[in-house]
Amino acid sequence: MNYPQKIALVDLSTEFTGGQSYLHNLIALLDGDAELWLLKLSPRLTVSPKQVGVTTVDLGFALKWGRPFQIPICMMVLAWLRIRHGLDAVWVNGYPEIALMPWARIIGCRAIATRHLTLLTDKPKWHWIRNGWRVHFLYECMAPAANKIVCVSEAVADSLRKYVGSEKLAVIQNWIPVLPEPLSPKNEEARPLRLLFVGRLIHHKGVFLILEAMRRLKEIDGSRELSLTVVGEGEDRAALEKQAAGLNVVFAGFRSDTSSFYKCTDVFVNPTLGPEGLPLVSLDAMSYGLPCIFSDIPVHKEITRNGKVAVLFESGSPEDLKRSIEQLLEAPQLFGKYGRLAREAVEAKHSPDFARQRYVEELCLLPSSTKFNQPSAASPTPILKYEGDK
Repeated sequence: MNYPQKIALVDLSTEFTGGQSYLHNLIALLDGDAELWLLKLSPRLTVSPKQVGVTTVDLGFALKWGRPFQIPICMMVLAWLRIRHGLDAVWVNGYPEIALMPWARIIGCRAIATRHLTLLTDKPKWHWIRNGWRVHFLYECMAPAANKIVCVSEAVADSLRKYVGSEKLAVIQNWIPVLPEPLSPKNEEARPLRLLFVGRLIHHKGVFLILEAMRRLKEIDGSRELSLTVVGEGEDRAALEKQAAGLNVVFAGFRSDTSSFYKCTDVFVNPTLGPEGLPLVSLDAMSYGLPCIFSDIPVHKEITRNGKVAVLFESGSPEDLKRSIEQLLEAPQLFGKYGRLAREAVEAKHSPDFARQRYVEELCLLPSSTKFNQPSAASPTPILKYEGDK
């Protein structure tokens, strides 16, 4: 068969979120194995000049025109790439872009999509209003036209099987582009216990649960010293700052590079209520060897082997989150244990080597060599970190 060496990556998101971090990392991962065109709207989604195999097609001029115009423009660009450059595959990264899958097949290209979130069955009101029933309906209708849908977790694949045959689904979990040096275990005598949250400040990311758990701990035992650093921006920031009054909490705002925060904390907390595909921030924290406390949504159970490599608490329960924090406070030896196991889990299943080989196998890419070398810490490829995930 002909291997799809010429690939158009399409992302029409206007914000820079975890989905765009994934796309940036994917471009670096496939560098040298394919000729890439990036069709994008967001001015924040940029490509390193050192990645010479990527051509950016900036569609920013269509930002104000809306999807009814943006999708046809993409169709025309893709048809031109097919005719002029022999495009082999169209790979979409967002949700409305799934509408391009039938068109990709019509012009003779392989149709590939990455799915970052589970498709909802109960459709909680906040998510239904925020993302819109049209987007979900469109995805359910158009996804079957794809040749292959890359799911970033088993939880995502499970949610799609009702609409898409299993043979079209490929589970390739997110990865850490460059594994950092693992951190030393927390000094048991250090005070206060430093908690960290990284993500968008919107309701379903669950920051309010951390604040409520901290307040309950303070009311029970005022001598328990806790601090929290919140990295990120979002529509709920003002309400969260009000809720944090009287607690040792710092709101650091948006940061494009969050590495320094991981290096200066004791415990990472991701209390997301879901839906989630595979939160990049959770993998980031695990890669540093940080002990982590996660909500027990399906994908967190998946990446922690049902709580063997991190502490899981009942999603949505500030009381159970409080108990999880107390568990670490009362048994400091667990810091080193959970940190070591978290790092080992990332090295085993979330390294660049592992991810790249899976992409080569599932998407029939022809590798430039048979050996997959993990980039070193001195790799010239920039790592893009974002404070939130889809």
